Amino acid sequence: MNSTALRTPDLRESPAFSTDVAPEPRYASVATLADDPAGLTCSVTVGMRWARGGRAGRLAGYPAFEIAAERVKAGEHDALLVAGAYPEIRTFFFDPELRAVEAFVSPLPDMVFAAPVDGASAERYDVVHYHPATTRLFESRVSALTDAGLHATSNSAACRAALGSSSRAAAITNQTCADHYGMKTLEVLSVGTPMSFVVFERRN
Repeated sequence: MNSTALRTPDLRESPAFSTDVAPEPRYASVATLADDPAGLTCSVTVGMRWARGGRAGRLAGYPAFEIAAERVKAGEHDALLVAGAYPEIRTFFFDPELRAVEAFVSPLPDMVFAAPVDGASAERYDVVHYHPATTRLFESRVSALTDAGLHATSNSAACRAALGSSSRAAAITNQTCADHYGMKTLEVLSVGTPMSFVVFERRN
């Protein structure tokens, strides 16, 4: 089983997702992970729930947490929201321009193993696309069903990669993404798993 690294994010990218949330919030604008105009990532799902509690007036999503962090450091947003399962979250803790100010736990959407409808009956898949945060699910529940696992920048990117593949492909993603892209859920891998999220502010 092979695995590939993520591409280096283009730190100049514009937000893929942006929406107003709460009036008179603590933060005018918060950046997180989203690479689709519909949102769809776990970070957006949890971020919207958190923001509606008076935490943020606007939530903006970028194709990588690193891009979101750069936008916060540039003063375009007031805070950065990062999922605790993101393997590279440690880089934000030790970034001299950022500081962690809050952490909370919130349930994720169900995580599922899904495939394009026309390939949903396959017994094995040539490749499975998944975000690095779901590596444990891949290793423990899915790796035996494929010859290769490829990292995707988000759950929605994993769906798009599986749908666009010329080979038998599947994805580990959240149920929101699977439904949005019309994929067939083959197995629910995790139901409403509580996940920690960390809020970072720009240092003055």
